[in-house]
Amino acid sequence: MPGPRDPRGALDRDTLHQLFDELADELARAQVRAHVYIIGGAAMTMAYQRDRATHDVDARIDDGHEAVLAAVRTIARRHGLPTTWLNEQATSYLPAAPDRRAPVVFDTPHLVITGASAEHLLAMKLEAARRTDQPDIASLLRTLGIRDADAAMAIHADLFPDSRQAGRARLILNTVLPAPGRHGPARAQEC
Repeated sequence: MPGPRDPRGALDRDTLHQLFDELADELARAQVRAHVYIIGGAAMTMAYQRDRATHDVDARIDDGHEAVLAAVRTIARRHGLPTTWLNEQATSYLPAAPDRRAPVVFDTPHLVITGASAEHLLAMKLEAARRTDQPDIASLLRTLGIRDADAAMAIHADLFPDSRQAGRARLILNTVLPAPGRHGPARAQEC
């Protein structure tokens, strides 16, 4: 069977679901129940933008840590994926506050995957303040019904109270939110 990989090297929603199914099967064989919390592009793909794709799954493994990592390596070998297709490299960027609104995006007897809530994703993407995150930020603002920068910045400040990125985050918001009296977003400018 060929790998479940998109020809462009991206993992779309169907591919992620297939990989999560295989991960659940591996955990069932090991008789382990695991919980994984996903963030970034994978959370956007699974919970908010179903037509989006990502290159990896940024995650925090809350239960079944060693078994999940072993299963990830097995699946990577099976499909010719990097062993980091599911990784914990972004966990240092998570807010300290628990994500009580994280939706369940995948649920089996041996694997539960929750995705970051729209509020947590928005705050993390504003904290990163990357121009490449502008489409995700715009999508999250629509999901949350936020139309002004102050409301978005309040979420960011609540989850990242000691942030040094507030200025850059506001610049990003100014490019994706309509200016007062305008119907479309402001023109993108260099941040």
